[in-house]
Amino acid sequence: MPASATHRLDVVGLGYCSWDYLGVLDQIPEFDAPTVSLSDFAISGGGPVSTALVTLARLGARTGYIGAIGDDEPGVNLKHAYGQEGIDIWRLRVQPGARSPVCMVLVQTHTGRRSILCHRGSFKEVELDAEDRAYITAARFLHLDGHHIAAAITAAQWAREAGGTVVFDANRPRPRLDELLSRVDVLITNASFPPAYTGEQDLGKAARRFMSMGIKLVVTTLSEQGCVVFTSEGAWQVLGFVVPVVDTTGAGDAFHGAFIYGLLRDWDLHHTATFANAVAALNCTALGGRAGLPRLPQVEAFLRQRNQVLPC
Repeated sequence: MPASATHRLDVVGLGYCSWDYLGVLDQIPEFDAPTVSLSDFAISGGGPVSTALVTLARLGARTGYIGAIGDDEPGVNLKHAYGQEGIDIWRLRVQPGARSPVCMVLVQTHTGRRSILCHRGSFKEVELDAEDRAYITAARFLHLDGHHIAAAITAAQWAREAGGTVVFDANRPRPRLDELLSRVDVLITNASFPPAYTGEQDLGKAARRFMSMGIKLVVTTLSEQGCVVFTSEGAWQVLGFVVPVVDTTGAGDAFHGAFIYGLLRDWDLHHTATFANAVAALNCTALGGRAGLPRLPQVEAFLRQRNQVLPC
């Protein structure tokens, strides 16, 4: 029996992973334009849940991943990357003959803004079994990104029944999302999701709609402006940090992982959001979704320089 099956993990993630190729350029060229030279290039693992798990692992949390990849070269690379980060992959499905997801990320020089083009792969959707249930219910947190939606709904139900906390990274409306949101405890969104899903342009009104579904905590990220935290007791903005931006790829995923880390440590929400903003900012200082992900001492030093101190 794998070691992961014999002890409790902090966080299990179920969702999407990809093998990313990133290039830096001034402007995306037109079709049939002359060849454009990239000023920089990188290769990295990616995906919302996957990068959040890497964030957590580098901060010191025990993490495990449920997902699907092919047995092609990108799949081999993804599996190796998980091993390097210490992420448990006992429940990872490697499907023979399937193609793994691959993304091409075009990053704009000086701004760090990016355009992402993805081949979603050809693997089958994850179907959960009794071993997955034991794996999920042994963790304190379950993190989802809306991929493998049928499995995500089932996993969220199992986690809740076992007393775990379900966190959902919401970036766009998807089929069956009502079913999933009714099983979510912590909803972390980008700024476009709340109005797109609820029809409410006001983030506060949208957050109240989400909380009426049973969600306890709603957090909306605002890029360099930080985030807004919504609870039943009120709302407040936590400002972000100014850093020299190289690439914004994975910043939101890093925020999600770092926010879960703060919840694991039972920090108050202001410190948790401040910490997550710091981790997201640091991740923007390097090319690739994971290259800038810090270790805990780096985050602590970054915050001390800005007169911010985390709880003991």
